[in-house]
Amino acid sequence: MKGLDAVKAVGLAVLILALNLGLAFACVFAYATVVAPGRGETFYRAAAPGIAGWSAPLGGALLFLAATYLLARRRPQRNAFKFAGMAWLGYVIVDIGSGAASGGGLAMLSLQMAVSMGLALAGALAGAALARAKSRSLAPTGA
Repeated sequence: MKGLDAVKAVGLAVLILALNLGLAFACVFAYATVVAPGRGETFYRAAAPGIAGWSAPLGGALLFLAATYLLARRRPQRNAFKFAGMAWLGYVIVDIGSGAASGGGLAMLSLQMAVSMGLALAGALAGAALARAKSRSLAPTGA
């Protein structure tokens, strides 16, 4: 892998983190408007961590799956698994670093965080594997 690929992997990690945050916000908004409308702001503020607690891990896994699949299909000569691993590592560092910077350093070291990061890694590797399998099935056979 080239040095620029590492920069791209970290950029992808930041993008996925931002998209995942937006997805969690959208889930809280949907809850507030569809499931439990008309309640006070304190109710929704109290509900937000619980909603984000299930939506963010699933969202991260799905976003990683889609992103690594698309990027690996776009550049089949790149080692998709290495790129996925680098992007995931960047995601972990930025996510834990931003959480620690906002005062939740010890809270970032939890079973929920470990599950979330594990799902993100599984999504990243699954996307790379799917892209690799797809490119193999489309490769011309030497007959």
